[in-house]
Amino acid sequence: MPETLRDDAWQVLELPDCWSQHEPEFWQTFHVGVPAPPLPLLFHAVLGVPGDVAREEWLRVMTHLGLTWESQRLPPDHLGPACEILACAIEAEDSVLIDELCERYFLAWCRVGRERLAAAQSAMAWLPERFEADVRGLCPADGSTPG
Repeated sequence: MPETLRDDAWQVLELPDCWSQHEPEFWQTFHVGVPAPPLPLLFHAVLGVPGDVAREEWLRVMTHLGLTWESQRLPPDHLGPACEILACAIEAEDSVLIDELCERYFLAWCRVGRERLAAAQSAMAWLPERFEADVRGLCPADGSTPG
């Protein structure tokens, strides 16, 4: 992905500073590490769920929403495609599915992420906190449809 697209996405999400100022910490936190990065973007890796189980569940969600999985580069339990799937659930106004995905995956990932990155005193510790606030705004626990 070109740097300009990353910069644009960073600004659209109203994240602090610009992408290039956070790029090294971002890669070290979410993508690089042995045996894994401190906070992988794969739900199964963070939540201790077998990968095949998580992927199968996400594929069932996609089927329920009428979505197809063709030549995608990322697995469906990766945060990127999962956000797109959640957006489709919001568009479909499926409040039960929205709440379930938020609780089971998104908010659980944020909770673990906050703990791990705080313990590691990571420069990216603010990101799961910010994401959690955004998810809570999209996924009301009262069962109402997000606005």
